[in-house]
Amino acid sequence: MIHNIGLIINYRRAQAVFLAENLVIWLKNRGIKVCLMEADALGKSKLDLPIQDICQEKPDMAIALGGDGTFLRAARLTAPHQVPVLGINLGHLGFLSEVEEFAVYPELEKILTGQFIVDERMMLQAELRRGGKIFKTFHGLNDVVIHKGALSRLLQMNVWVEDDYVGHYKADGIILASPTGSTAYSLSAGGPVVHPDLEVMVLTPICPHTLNGRPTIIPATRRCTIEVENATSEVMLTVDGQTGFSLEEKDQIIVTRAPFKAAFIRIHPQRFFNVLRNKLVEADRVSYE
Repeated sequence: MIHNIGLIINYRRAQAVFLAENLVIWLKNRGIKVCLMEADALGKSKLDLPIQDICQEKPDMAIALGGDGTFLRAARLTAPHQVPVLGINLGHLGFLSEVEEFAVYPELEKILTGQFIVDERMMLQAELRRGGKIFKTFHGLNDVVIHKGALSRLLQMNVWVEDDYVGHYKADGIILASPTGSTAYSLSAGGPVVHPDLEVMVLTPICPHTLNGRPTIIPATRRCTIEVENATSEVMLTVDGQTGFSLEEKDQIIVTRAPFKAAFIRIHPQRFFNVLRNKLVEADRVSYE
């Protein structure tokens, strides 16, 4: 049963804040303890709620109020602690979210009575090695991206899978995507759609200056290492398009499957290709009409 719920809110959307205020009242009337899950939420929120340290006390579930970006942030926060997340879509696409705004309360009634399943998704782990030592570690649901700045020249990168040398890439960057992330930036760069039940990584070059720079599928059990050969100007590592870090020449990024998975709350059985068609194909058609 659900007794304690944490909120992750996109405070830049008035719509999300308004819904959160009403949601708190609705949940408290049903005897549910509600908290905020992000340390910086106090400065952003006018909600009279405590900040709950997930490392000290885990909520039974989390609710992400916003778009896909809010859901990605929630996944990175909750996955190491195996707290399942429900996404309420207040954004444009809502590819990852389960519930639309108009259906929030009927769907939450089902969840509070245990009528849901948990869908687990593979996460990525990226270790930045600098000077032969692990300098920083990142985790992401969608992708790890090494890319040049706006005015930079082409990057030159070397790639290995385990100790097997894959090759030398001249490109604007490289994306390493999870199956969930295969429908995000990687797809825009020409990568394949990967069913989320698979556990693989997709290596997709960004604008490669070669005829042979094709996306490559790598088993999730393998380690992929990308070395920045040149860094004469700005080179960045970004995770899920939200966490950024500057790279230096000869930095190595080691990407593996994370030791934990993200957990999504599902009320209805997910038909992946139905979601893909509705969210991407038909959305594109509507935008042109």
